[in-house]
Amino acid sequence: MRLASVVIAAGLLAAMMTSCGGGGSAEDAYREAAQRAVQDAALKLDNLPEGWARSEIGAQALAGLSLNGDCEPLNGRGRGFSSEVATADSEPFAGPHNQQLASTVSAFADTAAAQAAVRRANDLVLQCRDQIQEALKQAIKSAAGDLGRLIGNISASVEPAQYKPLGDETAAYALKAEISTLLTSIDVNGHILVIRKGPLTGVLLYVTLGDLDTGEEEGIATDLVTKLTSAEASLPK
Repeated sequence: MRLASVVIAAGLLAAMMTSCGGGGSAEDAYREAAQRAVQDAALKLDNLPEGWARSEIGAQALAGLSLNGDCEPLNGRGRGFSSEVATADSEPFAGPHNQQLASTVSAFADTAAAQAAVRRANDLVLQCRDQIQEALKQAIKSAAGDLGRLIGNISASVEPAQYKPLGDETAAYALKAEISTLLTSIDVNGHILVIRKGPLTGVLLYVTLGDLDTGEEEGIATDLVTKLTSAEASLPK
């Protein structure tokens, strides 16, 4: 009887260890798949319209951005949010007509965590509007380089915007700035888009001098959703 009890206890212990180990392996497998998925979903130069190239000023403009306090989580555009397991940034890109683009793709532990991250991002954008507006001004000055001495004043605004529904969930914010120089004034227009597809999110920052080419912007955003959809399908269920 005693021997039988020992055998049963050993069997139960082995089953428990196997069960725990399986859970850990499943979590590790998901993280590994998520790492590949975000890399695959990040926008590449091949995904952009003809005439786009790596941006010479985008990295410089983004490098100096640093929101602080409660707004600090927005610096990573999804990186570091609760339950985020993998993140990949695209390179900054520049279009042939003074467009600039940056994007980030993040994978979360599950769909509920991604939904919570989108809600958190929306809350922070509204809460941190003043800091974002100042960051936009600083990015413009950084992008101007030596020509920044010609800038007299910059006004900027960030407002919630209506946008074409994309993926499972879309949030949009309109970016606007007016740059006053010694000779003229220049408008900057664009969007911050937060797009969710299942447990994946994509954050797209698109700005341009002058009028916004909404068709091109929507085309790039749609391509990002296509990549997010394919990446989601590659994740373990």
